Amino acid sequence: MLSGLNRREQIISNRRPPVTRPRRKCYPAPFDTRTLDTNARPDCAQNRPHSDYPLTAAVETREERETMKRLLAWAGGALLLTIAIIQFVPPPPVVIPAQIPAQQREAHRLLNFQGIDNFRDLGGYPTTDGRQVKWGLLYRTGTLAHATASDLQALQALQLRTLIDFRSTQEKEEEPNHLPDPVPFRVVEIPTLDEGNATLVSEIFERVETGNFEGFDPDATMIAGNRQFATEFTPQFSLFMQEIIAAEGAPVLWHCSAGKDRTGFAAAVLLRILGVDQATVMRDYLASQAPALESRKSTLMMLRLFKGEEAADKLAVLMGVEEAWLTAAFEEIDAHWGSFDNYVREGLGLTDQDVSRLRDNLLTPAMAEVSTISPTY
Repeated sequence: MLSGLNRREQIISNRRPPVTRPRRKCYPAPFDTRTLDTNARPDCAQNRPHSDYPLTAAVETREERETMKRLLAWAGGALLLTIAIIQFVPPPPVVIPAQIPAQQREAHRLLNFQGIDNFRDLGGYPTTDGRQVKWGLLYRTGTLAHATASDLQALQALQLRTLIDFRSTQEKEEEPNHLPDPVPFRVVEIPTLDEGNATLVSEIFERVETGNFEGFDPDATMIAGNRQFATEFTPQFSLFMQEIIAAEGAPVLWHCSAGKDRTGFAAAVLLRILGVDQATVMRDYLASQAPALESRKSTLMMLRLFKGEEAADKLAVLMGVEEAWLTAAFEEIDAHWGSFDNYVREGLGLTDQDVSRLRDNLLTPAMAEVSTISPTY
């Protein structure tokens, strides 16, 4: 019995186990991603998933990657092409006020040079005797060191007789002017604030580096400099006036670095000699504020970022203009010379005939100014 039982168990154990067939699974039919046919019916015809479903997904993934690469390459190429096109697109032409209708000139007093900042025409200012400064004869600006090729073409179109440079030796060495070749006008150098400018620049750099601005008052510094213009640097501005007279009514341009301090004082004195009222003279002086700060915007931003608010704020004052600065210069003229007329005669060395020549060459009756649309020289 035991052996029989064991035998039966052995037979049973040697039998193959019954095969249990799995239930057939239904896999969704693959759909065409291009048509987005998501309504395809499940395919239960065979007991396996569609062999092309995972393959299709993989292919689509590769295709998408290749498409993305092509799109990125195309976008990069388009960006480079755009930059290249922008570089070769010519800048808008410089609008020269003296060459456009009189009623449009005031809007273009600040000439739209690319690389020359604060370039202005002094034409159109009325005088106390009812005349006006002619357009296209008296120009003031900042440095010409960054003039572009198109700027040089426009510069030649001004038909300048003389270019007067007030910058110090150090300024000219660091940023030499970029002028047409050959230079079609006389270049007269009248260094003003030569040693003083170098000392001031050195002090400012040291204070910026150390962050020590204790006792440094930018307003007081600029007021003192403008007072010097009226006394210590009278010989330089006398030479300036002689160059204006010698031009005999031909166009003259003068500049320093920013075109606001030495250039601004020279313009103010000349305008007063021509008979422009002091309020208008001040308005022209203060018109340097916006372009001067705009041209130094990136410098101020870097100062603020790396040297702090105080450094940026102090230098922002030096880079602008203030009414008090020119007022201090005229007050110094009165205090030192007794009056502006004495300053013109004794300081600048101009005779009554010199003043008459200036006015005859540079002024025109107001009615004639309104009626003309061609250059006045």
